[in-house]
Amino acid sequence: MNIKNYIEKYKKKSLWSKITDVIFIIFILVMLTPAGRLGVGGFVNRIRAYIIPPSVKSAKDIVKLSENSYNWQLKNSENVSVNFADFKGKVIFLNFWATWCPPCVGEMPEIQKLYDKYKDNSDIQFLLVTNEPMPKATDFVNKRNYSFPIYTSDTKSPAVFQSNAIPVTFIISKTGEIMVRETGATNWSGDRTQKLINKLINK
Repeated sequence: MNIKNYIEKYKKKSLWSKITDVIFIIFILVMLTPAGRLGVGGFVNRIRAYIIPPSVKSAKDIVKLSENSYNWQLKNSENVSVNFADFKGKVIFLNFWATWCPPCVGEMPEIQKLYDKYKDNSDIQFLLVTNEPMPKATDFVNKRNYSFPIYTSDTKSPAVFQSNAIPVTFIISKTGEIMVRETGATNWSGDRTQKLINKLINK
């Protein structure tokens, strides 16, 4: 089929078909750029994060942190060094993330909502840890108006927290029990998470 015949045939297509063609072309062009892929992936995972609640461990599956697992050096956004052991005795919400990770980006609005609810409670600590340079991470969260605390890891994270995928999130009791270990975008601001955190805070 030559170009002229193709054009004539295309003119006969319905308006809806032409619109869907344009949308498809725009989608392909967007997906060709890293920022576009992150945006689309983040949107898809944001929908997932609205729907899927975290899974709370049953008693037989709960792992308790060893004393050695608390020996982990971190640095906050103000370049101040802290040790994971500093938060022993608190409920800990620990999340590993990266700026290039669509599921991480997708669940961040839910994490922010959860942080907003508990940020003034001294019995819980939020730790969002990335291996990227802090200026890059800080710029990323500031542009999106997130206020949860972010950290970089100065030493290798304890084996119990290591994962082949991100985001991976842990909710840890005051006595060091890992109550939640969740991989992928999740609804962190939902009732299930809040009920668990309230229960752990009040223990």
